Amino acid sequence: MGRAPPAGRAVTVDLAHSVSFALDLEMSPAAAVEFARDVPRTLSRADFLADLQVITGDPSVVTAAIPVSAAMFGQRELPFRSVLEHTAHGARLRSLDIEPDGPGWALVSGEARVTPVGQGARQTARIDYRFEITVRLKLPKAERWGQRALTRMIEFTAKTVLSQVAEKLPGAVARAAGVAAVVA
Repeated sequence: MGRAPPAGRAVTVDLAHSVSFALDLEMSPAAAVEFARDVPRTLSRADFLADLQVITGDPSVVTAAIPVSAAMFGQRELPFRSVLEHTAHGARLRSLDIEPDGPGWALVSGEARVTPVGQGARQTARIDYRFEITVRLKLPKAERWGQRALTRMIEFTAKTVLSQVAEKLPGAVARAAGVAAVVA
């Protein structure tokens, strides 16, 4: 994924993936809500993200990048920016569209919803996560066979990275929460 194509000769391609999982936690519902809202803690084990930052404010904004390594194009990053909103039962990410310097970016949105489990002093919590991750690529308009092949390779690489992020995310959040398994 080298330089962005010249204006007027580009096509934007969206590749989307949904991720849903749940964690049963040995913590109170209030502590689970706090965990769901603490993005640096929740994603502390997400080694597939680069430059994770939370810019505090009203609202807070989460920024990071998804590294992509393709043999022909070298190492690239697909940045994303999302608004972090607190909800009554957890937190929500709302993706923001950006115009990065490069061939692509990501849109990341989702929700973490805490549900109390049990009663009384032994009450624990379950967090249900749902994420939508879209990789948006600016590709040159493929007019020749070689360009179409290159476009397919770029799309394949992006799909592979997106799939890997979706596979790794549940385990990373589970490790950050201190639990061994993710509930399907």
